Amino acid sequence: MRSFFTPSSIAVIGASTDQRKVGWMILNNIIGSGFSGKIYPVNPKGGMICGIKAETSVDVLEDVPELAVMALKADLVTDEMEKLGKKGVKAVIVISAGFKEESPEGCELENKLKEISNKYKIRVVGPNCFGLINTHWNLNTTFSSLFPPSGGISLCSQSGAVGATMLDWSIHTNSGVSKFVSLGNKMDINEADAIEYFAKDDDTSVIGVYSEGISDGERFIEAVSKLKKPIVMLKAGRSAAGSRAASSHTGALAGSDSIYDAVFDRLNVIRVKDMDSMFDALSVIASSKPMLKEGVAVISNAGGLGVMAADACSDNYGISLASLSPDTENRIRKEIPSVASTHNPVDVRGDATNDMIIDSLKIIADDESIGGSTVLASPLDAIDLCSIASAISEMKERLSIPITVSFPGGTNCEKAVSVLRRNGVPSYPSPDRAIRALSYLRMARTGRKPFENVMLPRESGRARVLELLNIAKNEFRSSLSEEEGKSILSAYGIPVPGEVLVTRAYDAVQAAEKIGYPVVMKIMSPDIAHKTDIGGVMLNIRTPEAVRESFETLIHRCASAVPDAKIDGVSVQKMASGQEVILSMIRDDQFGPVLAFGLGGIYVEIIGEISRSLIPMSDDEMDRMIMSTKAYRMLSGARGKPPADIDSLKDIMRRMMKIALENPEIYELEINPVMVGKKNEGSWAVDALTTIR
Repeated sequence: MRSFFTPSSIAVIGASTDQRKVGWMILNNIIGSGFSGKIYPVNPKGGMICGIKAETSVDVLEDVPELAVMALKADLVTDEMEKLGKKGVKAVIVISAGFKEESPEGCELENKLKEISNKYKIRVVGPNCFGLINTHWNLNTTFSSLFPPSGGISLCSQSGAVGATMLDWSIHTNSGVSKFVSLGNKMDINEADAIEYFAKDDDTSVIGVYSEGISDGERFIEAVSKLKKPIVMLKAGRSAAGSRAASSHTGALAGSDSIYDAVFDRLNVIRVKDMDSMFDALSVIASSKPMLKEGVAVISNAGGLGVMAADACSDNYGISLASLSPDTENRIRKEIPSVASTHNPVDVRGDATNDMIIDSLKIIADDESIGGSTVLASPLDAIDLCSIASAISEMKERLSIPITVSFPGGTNCEKAVSVLRRNGVPSYPSPDRAIRALSYLRMARTGRKPFENVMLPRESGRARVLELLNIAKNEFRSSLSEEEGKSILSAYGIPVPGEVLVTRAYDAVQAAEKIGYPVVMKIMSPDIAHKTDIGGVMLNIRTPEAVRESFETLIHRCASAVPDAKIDGVSVQKMASGQEVILSMIRDDQFGPVLAFGLGGIYVEIIGEISRSLIPMSDDEMDRMIMSTKAYRMLSGARGKPPADIDSLKDIMRRMMKIALENPEIYELEINPVMVGKKNEGSWAVDALTTIR
């Protein structure tokens, strides 16, 4: 990656004398950015381009350029890549479009380009990209003249247009940028490569990424896990239209985007949902000292603005409106006798002077409960916003806490906002965004949750899984029966109620008598995944007569609802009691196995609340996962109910993780429900849905 961001020499393949062409723009921007290395324009016609002698081909270059930038038609790129490989060039930016993003033919062309780059061990950014920038190396290889001020923000964008927007924002807000790279089609260099490089870059303090999909989940996790710097991600494609359907309840509810949420949460990636939020997060993290405590203090010359800020504090994870100490309130009242409210938010009134706001800020910064402060000022005639902006700018570094500012308004606020931006004070157009910025700053202090120190059971049912996989393969099946799924659970030590498969009502009665009442009866068919949807499960059956009737009812219902279904019989099993929850493992194509948990039975789809986490998890992670759901309220003893056996539930979770890690052939494994008994009474898996690949 060093050759991309700090090259000693650059060849521009496709340099042009036509100022309307990308080849001219790139060459002109490399020169205009102040790049001090050797520049080689390459054009078949030769001549002078931007005042530099152009060579007719890569072949005739006297030296081997450290970096090449290609701006050619797509069908010319592969031949030039071959020439660069033979020349010995090891880093190439392919600006050219017309590859896999455009057509099947373009996809074939990109595959050929990849073959050539692999052959010569060339690292490639692109194709179909915008280029890159290093402000600390005076380097701009993009086809935009936007060149931001130097600073600590490094940016990575899959989209060139979004990248240009990022650069324009940084210039407009005076937010200093260290590096910028547009990834395009990510044929070679991807987000993980950029993150790994930025992690070691002394000029980078915070990383911002725009992505439409992570192309190498395992490497992404590895790169971010090792990262010691904050990372902010805008991951596009959150809608249900972008999610992949799955056969299990949690799989269908999950979709790909919820798995991104689980991954980002585990890695403490600050995920934002729009560009304003991304810019807000990057600006506050890059320009502020750490926020060491969650308490926020608000100072305002308008009560309404303070109320908005207080509401925003309750909306944002990780921060809260702090209670000021009696000493702090007394000091404010002494210094500012006319203050409307010394409680937080502190209201210094609409006719307050500039000094009142600044003095309040100094006093609040001494309060031990405060981690950060927000100053809000409405453009009233009694206030000189520019003077306040200058005073805050001057005292910002001396204060022990970070500050955000909001001067909501328009014309009367522009000059003051410019003062704040010029001095690196994070400023936002509304109280909500100023408060939200502090929440991002607080998130940036949260550590990443390790994947080590995970205690899994010793029991292994791998042999049983291989046996069942072989049977399913021979029968051309992509799923296992409930009985087969339960046998896997049993092989891994997960408690399963005793049951008997019967094909006659008489045998059902005999089985119920042997198991003991009450019993549950279920239709058993490889063609029916969700039995409750067709009335294929009957509960709390307590007499022989009820068993006979239930058997006949189940057979009839199944025949009516799914006439072509293959019926294996009816399962009679001991009825387990307890709180119904769902546990499900789904294997994501990018990130691997993910465990999901929530209320089970019919509630999983009605409530639709599922907590997810990457596998494996520590005990602390399992506790956090369970406690984040409504299911925990039921398990912990809501409305006078006895507390449930959460320890036995966690044991099943550990065994589910073991199954996922040992058996990559299992794509989905759902237990719905797990019956969690009273404390010390254990938990039972009473159903199993398993798909394989």
